Amino acid sequence: MLLTNFLLSTAKRELSPQLHRIPKCKEGAINQAVKSVIKDIDSILLNLENVTTKKYFEKTPRRYEALETVLSYLVQEGFSQVRQEQISRKSGISIPLINFILNWLEDLEVCHQIKTRRHNKIAPSIYILSLHNNYLKIIEYFKQKWALTIHVFSTFTEFLSKKIGKKKHNDTDKKEDAPVPTCHGFDLFTPVEPVEVEVKEQKNGEQETDPKEDKKLELRFQEMDDHMSDAQKKLYMYILTQDTNITEKDAYTIALRMPPDVDWEVKKTFEDCVKHFESNKSQVSTPAHFIKIYTEQLTANRARRDREAKEYLANTKFGKPYKSTIDFGLFRERMGFKK
Repeated sequence: MLLTNFLLSTAKRELSPQLHRIPKCKEGAINQAVKSVIKDIDSILLNLENVTTKKYFEKTPRRYEALETVLSYLVQEGFSQVRQEQISRKSGISIPLINFILNWLEDLEVCHQIKTRRHNKIAPSIYILSLHNNYLKIIEYFKQKWALTIHVFSTFTEFLSKKIGKKKHNDTDKKEDAPVPTCHGFDLFTPVEPVEVEVKEQKNGEQETDPKEDKKLELRFQEMDDHMSDAQKKLYMYILTQDTNITEKDAYTIALRMPPDVDWEVKKTFEDCVKHFESNKSQVSTPAHFIKIYTEQLTANRARRDREAKEYLANTKFGKPYKSTIDFGLFRERMGFKK
């Protein structure tokens, strides 16, 4: 993947306001986020090598230190553009070791590398962390803004299904009269705020996910592949990444009722309707209420656009009766014709 004339300042201005950030001012927040990512990498290595990350680098502790350093640059927002020389200068870790870790993370589908050129010269690469709450928003930004062909890692999809399954399993242990869980964006990877490690988790280890819930999520992703277009999938994921009163099941139903091809007007109307549910909750069927609002707003937007177009034409010279500014009498006289 190659990007030309990329400016980090532009990306920060356009993308950063949409992202969850780990506050630098809170002591230990970055370190905790790094540990959270390494814990997820542990799960990958346990499946591949049957060892944890620390065990994997047991004979080369400097590599483990390099891994922590590299991740510390990525966990705050989920992406970064930085020179290896800068990381090496600040951390004291050699450039070859930093490059080894970056390539290793890319092989594990934990990190995207996007090479960049500016004024036909090599510029620092962009690195995107897949095990992060902001991952989908970052990928979508580079697809739309920079027309970059970049695919979502299967690692993210697998972890998302497992973590949502675990979250749902934990929710079933709560009181029956608890409110229906709603989508409050992804808070499943790097923590947005530093939280204390639960004693129960330290005692019992990581709780196993419910096989039934995992099967449900597996079927959900299969249903999406079978019945949804790419545009509908993006709308579904957009709802999940927002802080709304829409449940996952309703989000799927709503996305399925959207047109398979989405233009800018449909997308803008859809996003406005999703924002409506950030502070409002439907007393009846959420999908039906959403579609009603969406249809009314889209119809009103199109009617307003048509009206404005007609008014514009009516107020321009093209829309008014033609009136010549040429003096044909003078023209005939100069041509030698008699009056």
